[in-house]
Amino acid sequence: MKYSVVADIFSQISRVYDRFLTIATMGRIHRWQRELISRMHSEGNWLDVGTGTGEVLIKLGESYQGSRVGIDPAFGMLLVAKNKCRSCYFVQSLGESLPFKEGSFKNISLSLVFRHLEDKRSFIQEANRVLESGGRVGIIDIGRFRGTPAVLFLMKTLLKPIGLLIFGRDKWSFFIHSVEESYSIDEVKQMFDSAGFKNEYVGKRLFGIIQILVFAKTA
Repeated sequence: MKYSVVADIFSQISRVYDRFLTIATMGRIHRWQRELISRMHSEGNWLDVGTGTGEVLIKLGESYQGSRVGIDPAFGMLLVAKNKCRSCYFVQSLGESLPFKEGSFKNISLSLVFRHLEDKRSFIQEANRVLESGGRVGIIDIGRFRGTPAVLFLMKTLLKPIGLLIFGRDKWSFFIHSVEESYSIDEVKQMFDSAGFKNEYVGKRLFGIIQILVFAKTA
């Protein structure tokens, strides 16, 4: 699905996105994001790709030692994010074409974003470029595993009324499609390994539906 369509969908749902995500994950998204943060460098410039409403950057806190920067193609999401975090910096941009100089960041995070990237290998190359040596990429995402068919079943049955009520049919169909396009842990590790990253952490949450991965730039 083209980014213009994705950006339009997320801009339209920007004001209800936080509430839905909290409901859909039974509040666990906040715990997962804090866990990801704990596995990253504790200071240095931080880039949140597909930042949405800026929740990861907000959880870093005002005392975080480094610039907090978020990018997203959905302008509506960025407006919400800026209202929530006035001291953060937000740019409308794509993960495959980062508008930053080489070595600008020590941390890059993606919370429920990686599977939405159109060209994942191009993003990984860009992450390698803008990270300092030893910098980390942290990912929270819905991964493909043996239970993926069950997740899709829930989205098409039990969660469907909530999804349709909040998002509408077209947008809910998009979220189902994004799960269908998810990747396994081994597939994600292979992408990063081939680009010169070392896998430092793998975590599985919510019966394996959610994967938390951290990679370090080795060169």
